Amino acid sequence: MDNTILNRFYEDNVKMTRDETKQNVEFVKPLVQDILQYVHERDKRFQIQPLNVGSYYSHLKVSRADEFDYSVVLDIGSLAWTTRKPAYYGYNENKEVVRTSIPLPAAPVGKCLTQIPGSIQRWDNARLNEGPACLTIDDDIIPIKVKRRFKALLSEAVNRPRIRKYVDAQRLSESPAATLTIHHPKIAGQTISVDLAPLIEGHLPFKPEFGWPRPGARWPSYTTIQEIKTEGIHEVAKDPIYWSLSFVMCEKKLLDGIDSNGTCRKKSQRIMKKLREIWCPKGTKQEITSYHLKNVLFWECENHPFDAEWTNEQLSVRIKSMCYLLIGYIQRDNMPLYFHTGVNLLENKDRDVLSQVEQNIFRFLNNPEHYLN
Repeated sequence: MDNTILNRFYEDNVKMTRDETKQNVEFVKPLVQDILQYVHERDKRFQIQPLNVGSYYSHLKVSRADEFDYSVVLDIGSLAWTTRKPAYYGYNENKEVVRTSIPLPAAPVGKCLTQIPGSIQRWDNARLNEGPACLTIDDDIIPIKVKRRFKALLSEAVNRPRIRKYVDAQRLSESPAATLTIHHPKIAGQTISVDLAPLIEGHLPFKPEFGWPRPGARWPSYTTIQEIKTEGIHEVAKDPIYWSLSFVMCEKKLLDGIDSNGTCRKKSQRIMKKLREIWCPKGTKQEITSYHLKNVLFWECENHPFDAEWTNEQLSVRIKSMCYLLIGYIQRDNMPLYFHTGVNLLENKDRDVLSQVEQNIFRFLNNPEHYLN
């Protein structure tokens, strides 16, 4: 694999156009601010200022600035790990979450139940936890209730006359995020996608069973590890009943300054993301996502911790190494989450699709020039 060809591929196919990026950012930011202002006015628990997450704000976006991700903080006060026995929940005939007498299994790996802290009293005083706005059952904050409340307010915000003609709010899905699709003559490209995901800033500590940080690892630095531990783990509403642990801000801190010494870590990642479009073409089941590749980058950085291994002269070496790392995960049917090795990012993925991706990566490695030229 030739560095010259890789660099040309990067310039021609990976880098974003500065003018188009500026145009889309200048349109999206005030729109999101306006929508969240409306949501906050209707329900003070959802904060106005979102957390800027996702590939654009981590400088990992490829080709076009057409996707933006934000985490919308749900203010519930201070949290701690739940140590009590799980409550029992289920659905009634109206598909509402209710407390039941049938025990649920223990929370799956990477998930937990979240209890409301003392701030519940403030919610009651503001009459913000009653009727359709209720987010709890007894002392537990229920993820599906949070998602439904947030999506309802988002739909109201988007349905205002000056916005609804060019913004569509997609239906609630298993994803933690509600997605807005924007069509407007002032944006570059056909559409822009905006994901808004409610998030609880739990600042939960890393547990020993997460396997991070790993003893003896030389990456990341001690300072970065302490910053990430201080940030802690947050929670998002993916599962209907259990809160899913979110490492989104830990990942963001890990990426901040990752190339401060002129290395090519992010460049390598962006090239891998573009190659993923070849390995997993549109119209096929997308079992390998950008998030999988982000974790591949983190593992590659830990396996090769020194800046000398990430110089621009080593670009092709790192791309090839990450390709084989990804192949190894697919063959073992296990890609451990970087911050929690008990989570398998390939769990429940279609094996036939993964095998096809594996073969496509091998084809690329056998003849990279064919795909890069």
